Amino acid sequence: MTSHTPSNEPQNGESPEPNDPVLREGPEPSEKGAPVPFWLTILASVIIFWAGIQLALNSGGFRVDVYNPSLVSWSGGGGGGPAAPPDPKVIGKRLYNQNCAVCHQSSGMGVAGQFPPLVASEWVVGGDWVGDNHLVKILLAGMQGPVQVKGTTYNNAMPPWSQLKDEQIAAVLTYIRSEWGNAAVPITADYVKSIRAASGDRKEPWSQKELKVIPTETISAGAGAPPAPPAAPASPAPAAPPAA
Repeated sequence: MTSHTPSNEPQNGESPEPNDPVLREGPEPSEKGAPVPFWLTILASVIIFWAGIQLALNSGGFRVDVYNPSLVSWSGGGGGGPAAPPDPKVIGKRLYNQNCAVCHQSSGMGVAGQFPPLVASEWVVGGDWVGDNHLVKILLAGMQGPVQVKGTTYNNAMPPWSQLKDEQIAAVLTYIRSEWGNAAVPITADYVKSIRAASGDRKEPWSQKELKVIPTETISAGAGAPPAPPAAPASPAPAAPPAA
């Protein structure tokens, strides 16, 4: 008897069995691109937009002379001691560039016919009837109407900056009073605090006419002025030579 080995090949035109190895193999896998979910696109757009706003508000214009003192936690000497107090003029310059330079310009020269200059301005360094108290009052409540600055009349409005802290207003004023050739004494946070308390809840911007009737006050003689430095001890007189 002749032996016969079963074969998987179809015989006599028969269809292959379902368990045939060739049929059991599925199609070759292929890589297909799936669309990005719509919610993920929206989320990424919101994050990028928020990051752009934060960068614009906190970059300081990428200037090398602008920094955020709240991020400085070292003393500068590398010894791990207490943090040195920030320089008010540096802070004032940063705040000025963020809030004031758009009108008064980074040069302090203002815009002719629109915004008055701060360079050698009697409203900044004092003069005539203008005092330091008038300058602080303007920062706290703003100013509107015609105003004379260095012999030129301007008629525009300045917004109030009462949302700034006392030390921030003091820093801005200290900066403009010592920049561009100006040489006036610094404004202290205590002095700003005293003027804010004296102004009460005033919200209406000042006019030149209103300020002119307020007595002139300078920080050297007004409330909140920095204490005078202690006098240096007198040097002892040299001893007289012994009599011959």
